[in-house]
Amino acid sequence: MEGVPRDRPLAALERLAIPARYEIGESIYRCNDSIEHWYRVIEGAARESALTVDGRRHIVDFILAGDLFGFGASGARHCCVEAIVPGTVIARYPRRSAERLADSDPQIARYIREAAFESIARLQRRIVTLAQTSALERVSAFLLEIADRSHTAPTHAVFLPMSRYDIADYLAMAVETVSRALTELRGRHAIAFRSVRQVRICDRGALEEVADRLTKPGVHLPRDRRWIRSPCGAASA
Repeated sequence: MEGVPRDRPLAALERLAIPARYEIGESIYRCNDSIEHWYRVIEGAARESALTVDGRRHIVDFILAGDLFGFGASGARHCCVEAIVPGTVIARYPRRSAERLADSDPQIARYIREAAFESIARLQRRIVTLAQTSALERVSAFLLEIADRSHTAPTHAVFLPMSRYDIADYLAMAVETVSRALTELRGRHAIAFRSVRQVRICDRGALEEVADRLTKPGVHLPRDRRWIRSPCGAASA
């Protein structure tokens, strides 16, 4: 949220904050809970998901450090949110108190509004990602999304707080398909793994070319295209 001074609005909001620590899989809020609080990730990460009537899980968003979430004016929640990193710290803000604070300070109102807009934009990007026809396109778009949201320098590895099963449920594909796509990207030297949860993007242009094919229907990437061989090592995933 560039252009919004963070110190003042966050200081005012933190006076309302009720922090709590969560372990992996612990619920921050559940489906059908009343919307009485807003939340912010202080440390760690969380996943927002919903279950279909036949019990299948669909992850609709990954919530990273610094993200405000849990917005809603009234009624009940349609999704649940769970921690995915050990020791995830979440600040909870009483909704009505936060709304009164926003009404009294335009700067805080703008901060909250832009946080809500960012959440909407992520959901819109995910719709576009799910419209992609191949696993390689979806996984490439996902890696770029997490890298951009992490604000990580190109020379540093991007931390993936979610499991391969979480990624699969987010991209609506089988976990084996996710693993094959990651292996192919690594084999083409577009990415390199330092560990299962740390990936370095070695050839961002190649990932962008694959991820953007849906929005550029005239662009077709040959299967034998040679991606740029970078100095990144191809460590085992």
